[in-house]
Amino acid sequence: MKKPIFTAIAAVLMFTQTGIAQDELIIVDRGSRRETEKKPLRLNENTSVVKFSPTQMFVGEINFSYERQTSKYSSFEVSLGPTISNIALGNVQSHIIDPWGYSYRTSRMGAFGEVAYRYYPLDQTEALQAFYISPLLKVKMMNFGIVDGTGLLPDTKGSDLRASFALNVGYQWWMSKSFCMDFYAGMGIGYQQLKDSYVTTEFVDPNWVSVWRPNNSTGARYV
Repeated sequence: MKKPIFTAIAAVLMFTQTGIAQDELIIVDRGSRRETEKKPLRLNENTSVVKFSPTQMFVGEINFSYERQTSKYSSFEVSLGPTISNIALGNVQSHIIDPWGYSYRTSRMGAFGEVAYRYYPLDQTEALQAFYISPLLKVKMMNFGIVDGTGLLPDTKGSDLRASFALNVGYQWWMSKSFCMDFYAGMGIGYQQLKDSYVTTEFVDPNWVSVWRPNNSTGARYV
């Protein structure tokens, strides 16, 4: 009788332990796995801006530009304006180009145009603010008059045409909702075509006469 009793007790204990084992709660500690939270994109309230560059007046440009956002990280910019040649701080005679024949340049109006693509690579900011990289193309025409100071010849004119490609690196800083400062620097290469003239004398039998002699040149240049 004892053996069946022990057998029954052993069976009950095994069934009880099995049931307890099936009801165990397993806790996995995931505290060591820290997911990096991605910072939300700082949106820009302005998708298009109009700009004026006062520093370009030092090189004779009245520079207005328009930049418009084309995607979250890029924009397109167009710049247009007139040019004024031979800007001087003193007397116009500082533009003398031929002291022996006494000819000099005078100021005239021209124009320039520029197109640029801007890429804003930072993940935390949207286009039109913060750091950017910008390839650009620019064409600039400077016109000028040429005067014979002796009064023997009628005035003539010349021009300075420049076409260039450059790569700018800059930072656009919004100081308020409607005002920003745009700082940039860069370099590139370009083509220059200069059309100029100077006074010379030629022998036209039986006299020596003054004439305008063209002095044109072309070449590559750094910008």
